[in-house]
Amino acid sequence: MKQIYDLTLLYVEDDDELRKQFIRVIKRKFKTVYQAIDGSEAFDIYKNKQPNIIITDINLPKIDGLELIESIRKQDKTTPIIILSAYSDQSKLLRAIKLGLSEYLIKPVPHKKLLLILETIAQEYKHTVVNKNIIILKNGYEWKSEERILSNDGKVIYLTKREMILLDLMIQQINKIVTPYTIENLLWQDHNRVDASSSLSHLLKRLRKKLPKELIENIYAEGYRISL
Repeated sequence: MKQIYDLTLLYVEDDDELRKQFIRVIKRKFKTVYQAIDGSEAFDIYKNKQPNIIITDINLPKIDGLELIESIRKQDKTTPIIILSAYSDQSKLLRAIKLGLSEYLIKPVPHKKLLLILETIAQEYKHTVVNKNIIILKNGYEWKSEERILSNDGKVIYLTKREMILLDLMIQQINKIVTPYTIENLLWQDHNRVDASSSLSHLLKRLRKKLPKELIENIYAEGYRISL
């Protein structure tokens, strides 16, 4: 028997036929699936139902997908969110990266591919999230995403503002590679590339000293990753 995850999922899509197709597929894996046809309805469902995972189209009536996610992220930094787009827009992609998405997928998305991504997210969710605010790291370390507080066995560890932002970004992308380009654009938009690269190197060195050994992996020629 195929595994059914005891998680709730919100799917937002204004195309009726496409939404019905994906709902039929998603219901094979998740016990409860909510659906919305626009960003306003989706945000109401989010507030009332607090779904564990969200999938949303980027172009929606009333409130578009990015505005919806921005509203959610003001109060919730950890819920996994997948955004779907009919085309690749660089400016929207950069804006989306800062919102801590689990995936940014270009339509058409094969059903099998979406299911595999959802299964991965569901497995990660079970192992990393105690509630929507606390992320368990290693060796007694915890990250409270809402307050951006790092602690070890209950003792708070001081982080600078940039250390907080960097750690939060990497935890939002747990088990995924975060490129230097993404980090530098988020933290040093007004710096030239050489200065930003040097600053990132120093920032990572300081942050690593405050975290469990080897928590932040250096993936050669690609970027950095926190794996759990």
